[in-house]
Amino acid sequence: MAIKLNTPILQDDPVFIAETRPQKIQQSLSELEVKNPAELASYLHDELETLNRQKVSASLRLQALESYRPFLTNVANTLAEDYIHSELPLQDKAKSSAAMNEALWLELGYGYKLVLIDLQNQLIRLGTDKSSALAIYRATHAISEHAFVYHQTYVIPPSHIWSDLHQLYYCAVQLGIHNIDIETDKNETNVSLLTTIEDVYKHALLVSLAQPQQLTQLDIRLIAEYLTHYIRHTFINAVVPLENTSGAFVINLDSDSPPLPYSKQKDEPNPVSDVLLQTINLIFAIHQDLKTLQDHQLPKNNSIPAEANRNNYIELLTYLIKNWGISPKRIFNRTLKNGDIELITGIAALHAIDNAPNTAPAAPSHWKTLNISPTGIAIRRHHTAEKNISVGALVGIKANNEANWEIGFIRWANCGTRDRLDIGVQLIAPQALGAIAHIADNARSEQVLMLPEITAVKQAATIIAPTGTYKPARQLTITYNNKTEQVMLTKLIEHTHLIERIQYSILG
Repeated sequence: MAIKLNTPILQDDPVFIAETRPQKIQQSLSELEVKNPAELASYLHDELETLNRQKVSASLRLQALESYRPFLTNVANTLAEDYIHSELPLQDKAKSSAAMNEALWLELGYGYKLVLIDLQNQLIRLGTDKSSALAIYRATHAISEHAFVYHQTYVIPPSHIWSDLHQLYYCAVQLGIHNIDIETDKNETNVSLLTTIEDVYKHALLVSLAQPQQLTQLDIRLIAEYLTHYIRHTFINAVVPLENTSGAFVINLDSDSPPLPYSKQKDEPNPVSDVLLQTINLIFAIHQDLKTLQDHQLPKNNSIPAEANRNNYIELLTYLIKNWGISPKRIFNRTLKNGDIELITGIAALHAIDNAPNTAPAAPSHWKTLNISPTGIAIRRHHTAEKNISVGALVGIKANNEANWEIGFIRWANCGTRDRLDIGVQLIAPQALGAIAHIADNARSEQVLMLPEITAVKQAATIIAPTGTYKPARQLTITYNNKTEQVMLTKLIEHTHLIERIQYSILG
């Protein structure tokens, strides 16, 4: 397989000559560091763009890139704070920071790919393996960080990302350097434990296989950090017959596509162009961590921070077992449907509408229906709708001709150009009843929603409450419809960063 990476066209007679002297680069950047991150990022981008558009020897280009890289990593982490907590679609500052990070990682990746291409084109390659290993490692990391920006902003990564990742890995295998340890910066959380080309490559693939469009930005980052501790529990091997395809994913090294679950392949994998990513040992390790958390302890290898929210990680690890182990199958088919729909978000908005249905205190936003299934709906935001969407949020939806607001959770998001936003909503109840819950043990009252029992699907009655409400056997005084009941919380059905869905029993 000939290597054909996505790189810019080099100019024969550039107007400006790129700076390649490490001391001069570091001096210029140190003087700029006191300015705001956006200015530093813009300067870095311009310098890298100049470097990556002209012919420079592999050794000079590599030393320049190594000088720019620590500054780029720091400013990219700073800019990421503008969008990793942002609601959707992104506001202007978040959008600008995300675009700059995309551009920075793209240029850094360009640079290391150009180093590799020059090294591979040398007639005499003796002694180049160390430089090639570093170039491939750095390029793979830069491309994976480029993809990570897309994941955290709910945009589908461009196809050249996968083509480049596959080709770089294949080149490393051909050179026999894919498992050589590379010295890493211990300050880079997501990289310090990823010491080989294969580690970084597998990490990028598995983050994609975690279906980041179904996660909050924070959870995407937590997964990336958690995975670094267990990347060596996964392995890539040649295509072989499998008795059990759980935890097996097919990578087509000659494609521009991410890996796919073995069980979802229409044709048998091609042993010439395909390899297998196997995660069964990873799943076993996650199961062990999950059991440790359920026993009210933390794993001893620091894979989960001491200050972590235990319920958050229990939800997250359960999710990872599903996506990296036995891939879920769709139960119902989607049906295309056009129409207008109204949407409101959050407990407070639904509570207000239920208690004052004719005043509509929370102005609904307008969306277009894309498709529906018995358990969910995909909708597209109208350009005038509010910008307050986040994965995991509670929403109410209602067609124009309907009386009640159906209740659901946002399960995935997909952003596009011009503030386009598509979301998938899992519907969990035909309506909700607003109530006030008084929590005796902390003398606090909260707005909550009462969801009815649905016997047809064996779904018990539940309470939707703010995160932090649930404790085993906690008692609440619930007031609704001019009556009061004592209830005991019995089971946490679902937990997000915003709300809890809790099963309960009525006392007395």
